[in-house]
Amino acid sequence: MDPQRFKELHARCWEALRHYVREAERTCELLGQCLPEPSSVQVRSELMDQRVRENNAHGSYLEIRRQLFEAARIGYDASH
Repeated sequence: MDPQRFKELHARCWEALRHYVREAERTCELLGQCLPEPSSVQVRSELMDQRVRENNAHGSYLEIRRQLFEAARIGYDASH
C-alpha cells in the first residue's frame, strides 16, 4: 500500500467511525422513546431496521480499521 492509499484509507476510517456513531446514537434515541408497555409492531420493526443499520456501520468501521492495523503492522511505504 502506498502512502496516498494509506492516507485515503485513514480518512475513510474516520468517516466510517462517524457514521457508526451516528447510527448508534439513532439507536439510543429510538430505545429512549420506548414506553413501559410492549412496543407496537411498527416500533419494533423500526428498532430492528435501525439495529441492522448500526450493525452494518459497525462492521464497515471494523473492516477499515483492520486494514489500517495491517498496514501499521507491515508498513505501507512500498519504496522501502
